[in-house]
Amino acid sequence: MCRESLGEVQIILSPLLKIEMLPFEGSVESYQGLIFTSENGVRAFALAQGVQDMPAYCVGERTAKAANETGLKAISANGSANDLIAMVNANDVSGPMLHIRGEHTRGDIAKRITGQVDEVVAYRQTSQPLSNAARTALLGDDEVILPMFSPRTAQIFFEQAKPISAPLRVIAISEAVNGAVLGSNPPKNLVTRIADRPDARAMLQSIKRYLETF
Repeated sequence: MCRESLGEVQIILSPLLKIEMLPFEGSVESYQGLIFTSENGVRAFALAQGVQDMPAYCVGERTAKAANETGLKAISANGSANDLIAMVNANDVSGPMLHIRGEHTRGDIAKRITGQVDEVVAYRQTSQPLSNAARTALLGDDEVILPMFSPRTAQIFFEQAKPISAPLRVIAISEAVNGAVLGSNPPKNLVTRIADRPDARAMLQSIKRYLETF
Protein backbone atom coordinates (compact mmCIF):
# COMPACT_ATOMS: atom_id res chain seq x y z
CA MET A 1 0.00 0.00 0.00
CA CYS A 2 2.80 2.45 0.90
CA ARG A 3 4.81 1.63 -2.22
CA GLU A 4 1.78 2.05 -4.50
CA SER A 5 0.89 5.42 -2.96
CA LEU A 6 4.34 6.94 -2.48
CA GLY A 7 6.16 5.75 -5.58
CA GLU A 8 9.91 5.33 -5.79
CA VAL A 9 11.05 6.57 -2.41
CA GLN A 10 13.24 4.71 0.05
CA ILE A 11 11.11 3.01 2.68
CA ILE A 12 12.88 1.82 5.84
CA LEU A 13 11.05 -0.54 8.16
CA SER A 14 12.07 -0.37 11.81
CA PRO A 15 9.26 -1.44 14.18
CA LEU A 16 9.71 -0.03 17.68
CA LEU A 17 7.15 -2.30 19.32
CA LYS A 18 6.70 -6.06 19.32
CA ILE A 19 3.24 -7.36 20.17
CA GLU A 20 2.97 -10.36 22.50
CA MET A 21 -0.51 -11.79 22.95
CA LEU A 22 -1.51 -12.65 26.52
CA PRO A 23 -4.12 -15.34 27.15
CA PHE A 24 -7.09 -14.43 29.28
CA GLU A 25 -9.74 -16.76 30.62
CA GLY A 26 -13.29 -16.37 31.77
CA SER A 27 -16.60 -15.96 30.02
CA VAL A 28 -17.65 -12.73 28.30
CA GLU A 29 -21.31 -13.73 28.16
CA SER A 30 -22.26 -11.37 30.99
CA TYR A 31 -21.08 -8.31 29.02
CA GLN A 32 -23.37 -6.29 26.78
CA GLY A 33 -20.54 -5.09 24.56
CA LEU A 34 -16.79 -5.10 23.97
CA ILE A 35 -14.57 -2.03 23.56
CA PHE A 36 -11.51 -2.09 21.32
CA THR A 37 -8.92 0.63 20.89
CA SER A 38 -6.66 -1.37 18.56
CA GLU A 39 -6.58 -4.22 16.07
CA ASN A 40 -4.23 -6.06 18.42
CA GLY A 41 -6.97 -6.12 21.05
CA VAL A 42 -9.30 -7.74 18.53
CA ARG A 43 -6.70 -10.36 17.59
CA ALA A 44 -5.99 -11.14 21.24
CA PHE A 45 -9.70 -11.52 21.94
CA ALA A 46 -10.21 -13.81 18.95
CA LEU A 47 -7.30 -16.03 20.01
CA ALA A 48 -8.54 -16.28 23.59
CA GLN A 49 -12.30 -16.43 23.09
CA GLY A 50 -12.94 -17.52 19.51
CA VAL A 51 -15.94 -16.32 17.52
CA GLN A 52 -18.47 -14.32 19.53
CA ASP A 53 -21.67 -12.71 18.27
CA MET A 54 -21.81 -9.50 20.29
CA PRO A 55 -21.43 -5.72 19.81
CA ALA A 56 -17.90 -4.36 19.52
CA TYR A 57 -17.33 -0.63 19.90
CA CYS A 58 -14.16 0.23 17.95
CA VAL A 59 -12.00 3.33 17.77
CA GLY A 60 -11.58 3.33 13.97
CA GLU A 61 -12.22 1.65 10.65
CA ARG A 62 -9.30 -0.81 10.71
CA THR A 63 -10.16 -2.00 14.20
CA ALA A 64 -13.83 -2.34 13.22
CA LYS A 65 -12.87 -4.29 10.10
CA ALA A 66 -10.81 -6.71 12.19
CA ALA A 67 -13.72 -7.11 14.62
CA ASN A 68 -16.20 -7.82 11.83
CA GLU A 69 -13.87 -10.44 10.40
CA THR A 70 -13.94 -12.31 13.72
CA GLY A 71 -17.75 -12.40 13.76
CA LEU A 72 -18.33 -9.47 16.10
CA LYS A 73 -20.89 -6.75 15.32
CA ALA A 74 -18.53 -3.82 14.99
CA ILE A 75 -19.47 -0.18 15.41
CA SER A 76 -16.73 2.31 14.48
CA ALA A 77 -16.17 5.72 16.06
CA ASN A 78 -14.06 6.67 13.03
CA GLY A 79 -11.71 8.75 15.12
CA SER A 80 -9.82 9.02 18.37
CA ALA A 81 -10.28 7.68 21.89
CA ASN A 82 -12.40 10.75 22.63
CA ASP A 83 -14.67 9.91 19.69
CA LEU A 84 -14.96 6.32 20.93
CA ILE A 85 -15.93 7.43 24.42
CA ALA A 86 -18.55 9.83 23.04
CA MET A 87 -20.01 7.12 20.80
CA VAL A 88 -20.29 4.55 23.59
CA ASN A 89 -21.87 7.07 25.96
CA ALA A 90 -24.32 8.14 23.27
CA ASN A 91 -25.39 4.52 22.73
CA ASP A 92 -26.28 4.30 26.43
CA VAL A 93 -25.48 0.59 26.67
CA SER A 94 -27.35 -1.12 29.50
CA GLY A 95 -25.21 -3.56 31.40
CA PRO A 96 -21.45 -3.96 31.80
CA MET A 97 -18.88 -3.69 29.00
CA LEU A 98 -15.36 -5.03 28.66
CA HIS A 99 -12.40 -2.99 27.34
CA ILE A 100 -9.80 -5.33 25.85
CA ARG A 101 -6.52 -3.43 25.73
CA GLY A 102 -2.76 -3.54 25.75
CA GLU A 103 -0.45 -3.26 28.74
CA HIS A 104 0.26 0.38 27.89
CA THR A 105 -2.74 2.59 27.20
CA ARG A 106 -3.82 6.22 27.35
CA GLY A 107 -7.08 8.08 27.60
CA ASP A 108 -8.63 6.45 30.70
CA ILE A 109 -11.27 4.82 28.51
CA ALA A 110 -12.97 2.82 31.26
CA LYS A 111 -13.14 5.74 33.70
CA ARG A 112 -14.68 8.12 31.18
CA ILE A 113 -17.50 5.88 29.98
CA THR A 114 -20.86 6.03 31.73
CA GLY A 115 -21.72 2.73 33.37
CA GLN A 116 -19.64 -0.26 34.33
CA VAL A 117 -16.60 -0.96 32.17
CA ASP A 118 -14.18 -3.71 33.15
CA GLU A 119 -10.71 -4.04 31.63
CA VAL A 120 -8.50 -6.92 30.62
CA VAL A 121 -4.88 -6.63 29.46
CA ALA A 122 -4.74 -8.92 26.45
CA TYR A 123 -1.38 -8.08 24.89
CA ARG A 124 1.99 -6.62 25.75
CA GLN A 125 3.93 -4.06 23.68
CA THR A 126 7.67 -4.67 24.07
CA SER A 127 10.10 -2.03 22.84
CA GLN A 128 12.48 -2.93 20.02
CA PRO A 129 15.76 -1.31 18.92
CA LEU A 130 16.05 0.85 15.84
CA SER A 131 17.42 -0.99 12.83
CA ASN A 132 20.88 -0.22 11.48
CA ALA A 133 19.31 1.17 8.30
CA ALA A 134 17.18 3.57 10.36
CA ARG A 135 20.15 4.76 12.40
CA THR A 136 22.18 5.33 9.23
CA ALA A 137 19.39 7.41 7.69
CA LEU A 138 19.06 9.53 10.85
CA LEU A 139 22.78 10.28 10.76
CA GLY A 140 22.66 11.37 7.11
CA ASP A 141 21.91 14.66 5.37
CA ASP A 142 18.70 13.74 3.55
CA GLU A 143 15.27 14.44 5.01
CA VAL A 144 13.68 11.60 6.97
CA ILE A 145 9.89 11.42 7.08
CA LEU A 146 8.75 9.58 10.18
CA PRO A 147 5.11 8.51 10.68
CA MET A 148 4.36 8.35 14.39
CA PHE A 149 1.33 6.40 15.59
CA SER A 150 1.47 6.54 19.39
CA PRO A 151 2.92 8.58 22.27
CA ARG A 152 4.84 5.53 23.45
CA THR A 153 6.59 5.00 20.13
CA ALA A 154 7.54 8.68 20.18
CA GLN A 155 9.13 8.23 23.59
CA ILE A 156 10.96 5.05 22.55
CA PHE A 157 12.18 6.61 19.31
CA PHE A 158 13.70 9.71 20.86
CA GLU A 159 15.30 7.70 23.66
CA GLN A 160 17.15 5.62 21.05
CA ALA A 161 17.67 7.98 18.12
CA LYS A 162 20.55 10.13 19.31
CA PRO A 163 22.23 11.91 17.70
CA ILE A 164 20.08 12.90 14.71
CA SER A 165 21.71 14.99 11.99
CA ALA A 166 19.15 14.43 9.23
CA PRO A 167 16.27 16.92 8.88
CA LEU A 168 13.42 15.09 10.62
CA ARG A 169 9.82 15.44 9.44
CA VAL A 170 7.34 13.73 11.79
CA ILE A 171 3.78 13.00 10.68
CA ALA A 172 1.77 12.49 13.89
CA ILE A 173 -1.52 10.61 13.89
CA SER A 174 -3.05 12.89 16.54
CA GLU A 175 -2.56 15.93 18.74
CA ALA A 176 -1.62 13.63 21.62
CA VAL A 177 1.14 12.00 19.59
CA ASN A 178 2.37 15.37 18.36
CA GLY A 179 2.55 16.55 21.97
CA ALA A 180 4.55 13.47 22.93
CA VAL A 181 6.98 14.14 20.07
CA LEU A 182 7.52 17.75 21.10
CA GLY A 183 7.90 16.71 24.74
CA SER A 184 10.55 14.06 24.05
CA ASN A 185 13.53 16.43 23.70
CA PRO A 186 13.55 16.24 19.89
CA PRO A 187 16.35 17.73 17.73
CA LYS A 188 16.18 21.34 16.54
CA ASN A 189 15.88 20.27 12.90
CA LEU A 190 12.40 18.85 13.54
CA VAL A 191 9.17 19.75 11.73
CA THR A 192 5.88 18.10 12.70
CA ARG A 193 2.53 17.78 10.99
CA ILE A 194 -0.69 16.21 12.23
CA ALA A 195 -2.81 13.96 10.03
CA ASP A 196 -6.31 15.18 9.13
CA ARG A 197 -7.83 12.14 10.82
CA PRO A 198 -6.40 9.64 13.34
CA ASP A 199 -6.15 6.67 10.97
CA ALA A 200 -3.58 4.99 8.75
CA ARG A 201 -5.16 6.21 5.51
CA ALA A 202 -4.93 9.85 6.58
CA MET A 203 -1.34 9.29 7.69
CA LEU A 204 -0.45 7.98 4.23
CA GLN A 205 -2.18 10.93 2.58
CA SER A 206 -0.22 13.34 4.80
CA ILE A 207 3.09 11.72 3.83
CA LYS A 208 2.14 11.86 0.16
CA ARG A 209 1.22 15.56 0.38
CA TYR A 210 4.54 16.29 2.06
CA LEU A 211 6.48 14.53 -0.70
CA GLU A 212 4.53 16.38 -3.39
CA THR A 213 5.16 19.75 -1.69
CA PHE A 214 8.90 19.40 -1.26
